[in-house]
Formats: sequence, structure tokens, C-alpha cells
Amino acid sequence: MTWLASIPIIGDLFKNTTDIIKEVVLDKDAQNKILENLVSLKEQIAKEIYLKELETKTVPWVDGLHKMSRIILSFSCISATVLLMVLGHEITPTVAIILGGPTAAYTIIKGKG
Repeated sequence: MTWLASIPIIGDLFKNTTDIIKEVVLDKDAQNKILENLVSLKEQIAKEIYLKELETKTVPWVDGLHKMSRIILSFSCISATVLLMVLGHEITPTVAIILGGPTAAYTIIKGKG
């Protein structure tokens, strides 16, 4: 299934419906026709959802900030580390966790992309 399956209600609906059709409908031609109609319905719903996503209004500076957040977090971590070193503060494991924590948490939550 596509990303549509990741939406719990819609994904489960199509999966359960497909399973029921495969169990109940014994005629293979009728089963294939129903499954084909189900797939086209799923594609139509995916298209409608995509079009609604495109119509969603966004705030440009919030989008830009969100897209640059990983870079901003990394840069602020590096800057803070350099500043602490210039001022002569020791970088202890606790300080390292505090400095790298937000970037690590963001990476874990958002993934690679």
C-alpha cells in the first residue's frame, strides 16, 4: 500500500475491506473487478487528500524556519561549544549532553530527511 495506508482510519479500512473481499467473494473475476474498483477509489481519495494539502495556506517564515531548524540547531550547538572553549569553560559530559541534546532529539524525531 502507499502512504495512504499510514493514515490509520483509511489504511485499515482498505486493508480490512480487501481481506473481506478475498475471503467472501469466491469468483476470481468478480473479486478482481471489486479489488480493481477499490484500488481506483483509494487512488482517488489519495488524489483528493493531496489536492487539499496543496490548498493549505502556510506562513512563509514559519516554513523557512522549519526547513532550516536542523541547520540552526547544529550551528547554535557549534557556536556555543566554541564560545565555551574561548571563555575557558570545561566541556564536561553533562555540558556536552546539554549542547547536543536538542539537535539529537530533533534528528531522532524527524529522521534523516
